[in-house]
Amino acid sequence: MTGKGHRLTGLGAAFIAAAIAKIAGLDVFLQTVCALVAAVSTSLPDWIEIPYYRKGVRTGSLIKHRTYTHWPWIWVGLMYWGFSIKEIEGAAMIGAATGALSHILADAPNPMGIPWIHPLQRIRLGKKGWWRSGKNETVLVSLFTVFGVSIWVQVNPDNVFAQGLTQLTQESVRQISVVLQPLVQNFITYLSSNVIF
Repeated sequence: MTGKGHRLTGLGAAFIAAAIAKIAGLDVFLQTVCALVAAVSTSLPDWIEIPYYRKGVRTGSLIKHRTYTHWPWIWVGLMYWGFSIKEIEGAAMIGAATGALSHILADAPNPMGIPWIHPLQRIRLGKKGWWRSGKNETVLVSLFTVFGVSIWVQVNPDNVFAQGLTQLTQESVRQISVVLQPLVQNFITYLSSNVIF
């Protein structure tokens, strides 16, 4: 995923982090801190590699790309540590770990792969990865956002904003159904009259 794509996954990461903070028993202020840190941490695994540039183009980094900083278990450990603190520092740790993990998951389909098991051994999905960086970013960003909002709504059933999102989603689905139903019916009628089985 490109840098822009990683930044856009911040919205979904923020909702996921807020939901995790709620489950961890953090108050609303700390949930907000967690969400804000997650939103700006979606490029963290690339930042902490300490990249260097020549004429505005990244030419390398002090830590080899997609090794230690992209190893999910470091971030899972940071999140676990954040659970034990239950203060603003813990919320920041949970948020940073959530943002970083969303970055790593977004990089996983790339042919380069990520180090799932050992920090120096990348594993790709499929024989050649699923797609190259920059492809399907809109789909991934949308999936992260929908997943994050869905999780957050599930853990906050009494929240007025969550109730509003639920009602908005239900009304949107109803409106889409009203528009699509005649189109689908016309398509089925067309197929049945023009296609011989």
